[in-house]
Amino acid sequence: MLEKSNFIMSKPKDIIVYFAGAIRGDRAMAETMKRIVRFIQGLGVPVLTEHVGADDPQEVFAQKTGIKKEAITVYDIERQDIVWLDTATHVIAEISGASTGTGREIEYARTKGRLGKTPAKILCLYQKDRELSASPMIRGMTPDRYENIIVKSYGEFSDIETLTREFLGF
Repeated sequence: MLEKSNFIMSKPKDIIVYFAGAIRGDRAMAETMKRIVRFIQGLGVPVLTEHVGADDPQEVFAQKTGIKKEAITVYDIERQDIVWLDTATHVIAEISGASTGTGREIEYARTKGRLGKTPAKILCLYQKDRELSASPMIRGMTPDRYENIIVKSYGEFSDIETLTREFLGF
């Protein structure tokens, strides 16, 4: 069961998800990330960053942004991700593998409401068997200190489905 916070739950029709996970870091959870994105979309919720779960994330990013894959710069990625993060009402992050970018996305999402941007609720998920691969700086975040963050472990994909439904209010 997810902890309740003071953060107001959006109605499912108002939800926009930013999905975060390793693209250039540890891709061991790539298949799980693909399944998570498909699951969220299957609920009828838009996922701004479905490319994270793609077999070729850079190619799908290129298609979404209209920038040729070989021409994408680090500045293009950072700017586009911030635009998507600013739009998102919910961030779901798979944190079972090392990814500096995912950590930055979580922290930005955590504080963006204070910057006058759309506030976001954040759900960080990690596979129980990979607990030591998931950053302790993220695993240690608790709702009593960070009201818009929930960090949960999972064993089976059905756990992810349950946690995601609850988080999104389904």
